[in-house]
Amino acid sequence: MRTDLTRREVLATLTTGAVAGAVAARNVFAAEAAFHCGGIDHLALTVDDLEKSVHFYARVFGSTVMKEKTNPRHYIKLGPNYVAMAPPGQGQAAPAINHFCPGIVNFDLAATKNTLDQMGIKYREAPPVGLFIPDPDGTLVQLWTENSWSRLGETAAPDAMRDAPPVKGEPLLRPTAIDHILVNVSDVPKSVAFYQKILGGVIRVGGAPERTWFSAGGKDRVGLGLAEPGHKLGIDHYCLTAEFDRPALTKGIEAAGGKIIQGDVAAGFDFLDVNGIHVQILPPARA
Repeated sequence: MRTDLTRREVLATLTTGAVAGAVAARNVFAAEAAFHCGGIDHLALTVDDLEKSVHFYARVFGSTVMKEKTNPRHYIKLGPNYVAMAPPGQGQAAPAINHFCPGIVNFDLAATKNTLDQMGIKYREAPPVGLFIPDPDGTLVQLWTENSWSRLGETAAPDAMRDAPPVKGEPLLRPTAIDHILVNVSDVPKSVAFYQKILGGVIRVGGAPERTWFSAGGKDRVGLGLAEPGHKLGIDHYCLTAEFDRPALTKGIEAAGGKIIQGDVAAGFDFLDVNGIHVQILPPARA
């Protein structure tokens, strides 16, 4: 079965009508991003048991942990990126991947707001961490600076995890990058129209089940897929690249409280963290 579609063929999934289809296909692939993003900067999780979650991530990825000085939010380094985690706020689901942030190069708050205003995209300002915008299904995208880990010291401090069991031994994984996230959506054309305004043109459509892919500015990608039965709308999973030894990693993840699951990439390693959040690991691409 073919896994890629040509520009002409993509219009069958994105629109109907010969003339409108040709225009839509061209625009979907050629659209320029409204912002110059350096890649997915970080992800944020909402979790019910914060202490358990922080300890799991520290054991798996290393004990570089920061904590906000005025609230429970924690940050755990994932190689060049990081994951934030906090208890659910009012109206937030947990556990869940709450949002992702494509870091904007030379982020300028006023200029970003002006661009969103011109595109008619609603946003919520959240000083000092930029803006939040909802996609058509309510999935949040944070617009803030790239390399925001370097800014965390303004409001957070290193956390010794005194209330958690000690983290012993080397981390199970040393991520080299975020490879991708997958967002489950209810209406693919509507979501494509939204994300191309933020991330630019579609870079690929294909697969089984079919996915529509965008670049987040680096080598990482944001994928959209029609939500399958039994799958919630929102960010389905995230994927990191890292070297791993499958038997050793299996033993380590299970000992830390995670659950190994079957993934859709033979070379990959998939597991559920202690919250049931799906994490995928792929080996780094060989030169």
